[in-house]
Amino acid sequence: MARAKQPKPVHQLTADQFERMFPDEEACKAYLVARRWPHGVHCPRCGNPKVYDLKTRKWHWQCTQCAPGGSTGYRFSHIAGTIFENTNKPLRDWFRVTHLMLTSKKGMSALQIHRFMGFGSYKTAWHMCHRIRTALVERDFDKLGGIVEVDETFVGGLAKNRHIEGEMAAGRAVLALEKRLS
Repeated sequence: MARAKQPKPVHQLTADQFERMFPDEEACKAYLVARRWPHGVHCPRCGNPKVYDLKTRKWHWQCTQCAPGGSTGYRFSHIAGTIFENTNKPLRDWFRVTHLMLTSKKGMSALQIHRFMGFGSYKTAWHMCHRIRTALVERDFDKLGGIVEVDETFVGGLAKNRHIEGEMAAGRAVLALEKRLS
């Protein structure tokens, strides 16, 4: 089995760069496989690297090691075990929604995604956004990881908005904390 070459980490893409990088569904599938399995495809169930291509179905493989009966084997595709599993939306739509959510200055709501992408229902957009946000929170979500860039971050606030004002109040808070600890 030929090993897929892992693509280099990608910085924030412009819309034009996105369109050139993912012109069709095949490019998205190739990118996903290369990012997910940089050292060659292996079974998502048992981790067996000795899987073979299904000649009749592109982007599908079979693992005989974790077969239920031992004869047929476990068949899986490029989206098995990912947030894209059990969906009827093209992978390119998933990539575009992810791109929109991550490149927008303040993010994008499911309603904005619904309007922009022209999905038939709001529920579809909500479901996609929910899966993407959930995946970004998970600890194991490093398969599609790369460089993270944060712009215009503001931490803190105005002094007048603090609940405890002035040096005396801050001093009293420290004294109260020391009392609790002793």
